[in-house]
Amino acid sequence: MANFNRPSFGRGNPGGFLYNTPVIRTLLYANVGVFLFEMFFGKLRLSGVPIDAYIVKYLYLWPIGSGNFYPWQLFSYMFLHDTGGIMHIAINMLVLWMFGSQFETLWGPKKFLTYYFLCGLGGAVAHLIISPILGGGMGPLIGASGAIFGLMIAYGLLFPDTLIYVMFIIPMKAKYAIGVFVALEFMSVGSADNVGHLAHLGGAVVGLIYLLATEGGFKLFSGYRGMRRSESSNSWSSRPAGGNIFRRKPSDDDDAIDAEYHDIGGTATKTRISGARIITQEDIDRILDKIAASGYQNLSEEEREILIEASRKMDRGN
Repeated sequence: MANFNRPSFGRGNPGGFLYNTPVIRTLLYANVGVFLFEMFFGKLRLSGVPIDAYIVKYLYLWPIGSGNFYPWQLFSYMFLHDTGGIMHIAINMLVLWMFGSQFETLWGPKKFLTYYFLCGLGGAVAHLIISPILGGGMGPLIGASGAIFGLMIAYGLLFPDTLIYVMFIIPMKAKYAIGVFVALEFMSVGSADNVGHLAHLGGAVVGLIYLLATEGGFKLFSGYRGMRRSESSNSWSSRPAGGNIFRRKPSDDDDAIDAEYHDIGGTATKTRISGARIITQEDIDRILDKIAASGYQNLSEEEREILIEASRKMDRGN
């Protein structure tokens, strides 16, 4: 689908390129693991019935009135992909890694996982409710695409001017590329192509609602680089577009030379990186501006360490 700005391959990290993103790592392993299991063992029989048949009946997302619907399918369908070809899962996992890794680092594992599953759930609900109204949706639904479209919407809004390469060839700003993808989904609703376009749009809509609620309301549309500090005081101005996830309140000892703090959600704690590097709010502000301008992949190793430690602090504080 696109060649996005990619996160680091984890130079110097023993766990490789997924070392600092445990949620992404788990989601990738789970999706690929289920895909390979069904591909290699789906034809095996239990009590004379192929394992594939059990998976289709109990784990695919079936319409509510079909007689095959079970509540857990609202989540299980996200981990299943068409074993008849590799492109479905390959594109979803590629986008999950490229976009998701940046958001897990910025938001922390807890918020990222919440967002991911809410978008996937939104895709499921849109498919179950709207598809029958339009005369479709009687078959089962599988795939992580609803959650993936939620990530795409987030990237287009929070990093609107970051350059991505559509089809690995065409350079486009994220806000335009994601806009094109969403427009194509709208245009494809009702088509007989066996693709859950409403699930894609449902994930995107739920993602948008979540971002509006948590990342600064309609100021979000002014772009991630709307993040600015008030020139007249030490406090942050009203929460800007893209959400200042490292927002802080001024403290009396801001000017202290020996101040060692790491502020997450307005709570100050003292933190050092690698035993020597003191994290300040100015460091975080500079790094976020750099991401907005040129992408996560252009951060130095030290800057990545600062963001990773910041996201861990934030996640523990939630």
